[in-house]
Amino acid sequence: MSISNIKSRVSKLSISEKVELIDFIKNSYSIFDEYSEINSCSFCGSGKIFKNGTRNGFQKYVCKDCERNFTYKTNTVISGVHSLNKWNAFVEDFMSLNITPLAELRAKLKVTQQTIFNWRHKLLSAFSKYDVKFKKEEVEFDETYFLISRKGRQGMNVGKKLKSWRKNQVGDSPYNVKLFFSFGRNSKQLELHQSHMGRTAKADLERYFTRNKFEKTTVYSDAHPSYKSFFKSSNLKHQIFSSKDHVNQENNSVHNQTINAYMRDFKSFVNDRLKGVSTKYLAFYAKWFQFINDCKNKIKSLLNSDEKMKFDIQSTICDNVVDDKIGFELFRQSEYSFVKFLEHNGRTNYGTCRNHYYYG
Repeated sequence: MSISNIKSRVSKLSISEKVELIDFIKNSYSIFDEYSEINSCSFCGSGKIFKNGTRNGFQKYVCKDCERNFTYKTNTVISGVHSLNKWNAFVEDFMSLNITPLAELRAKLKVTQQTIFNWRHKLLSAFSKYDVKFKKEEVEFDETYFLISRKGRQGMNVGKKLKSWRKNQVGDSPYNVKLFFSFGRNSKQLELHQSHMGRTAKADLERYFTRNKFEKTTVYSDAHPSYKSFFKSSNLKHQIFSSKDHVNQENNSVHNQTINAYMRDFKSFVNDRLKGVSTKYLAFYAKWFQFINDCKNKIKSLLNSDEKMKFDIQSTICDNVVDDKIGFELFRQSEYSFVKFLEHNGRTNYGTCRNHYYYG
């Protein structure tokens, strides 16, 4: 039946029938469907795959090697999502690059707190491995901290002294979570990386400044003792300035004022816009902030050039979500990872999580 015939029939429906039809259509597709492209098995990675009918309107595939069936949604953050009409409305809000309060979305979409919580962190987890590589450029580097947050957890038994205790945890307190910020001046690339808790040691820098991430770069930072110790033995060039002066007095190009501005923006994003974020999900929001910044830079670059505007935020987000193969598992393992992060840093009082993962 042609589209014109369908339109003709729809025009004859009553208002209530049209509403019912709209609801049916909205529940029959996902906003990510048109970006799906299957080239390998979602389970074993084999390229020996064949079409194998459909399931609920989605193309099914079968792998010749592992003999398992799958769709493009299998093992992705889209897996297990129901209520597609509400899910699509949620994704459209997400694509606005805006973080609408969860309570507002819950009331608007009429879903449970657990569902809206899972949906947001599923999508955020798809960007959690948004890697950056710096090559042959000047990189500004600094770190900031967030006091450990157990937001949404129960059984902490912190008592009434929590507020006064929090005020005393500043700087290199062992209860502060450190985030590394790097910015490439030539590539305009920004990276946020959750590293450790407490004072930064040489070992923390060794884990971060790997050869495949930083190649032939010159790093600008303040004169932190651990920085000087690490870079002295590394293969990276290092230029320092006094943190008091904010710039090298002999060479005013040696500073990290750009990265400091990004750190202030991210602090405002977390503390003012989001009203705080649980440490459990802090790395997810850091990578989302990083992705938003990259989108803005691409748009600015196109606006300042003679090239035709080809950048599409919706396509960029959808491609990242559909192509992501590890974010879903990171989301499912977020509670385990958070507990291990605390244990590794000598913090074992982590309580029980009020929000949990489930397929829905």
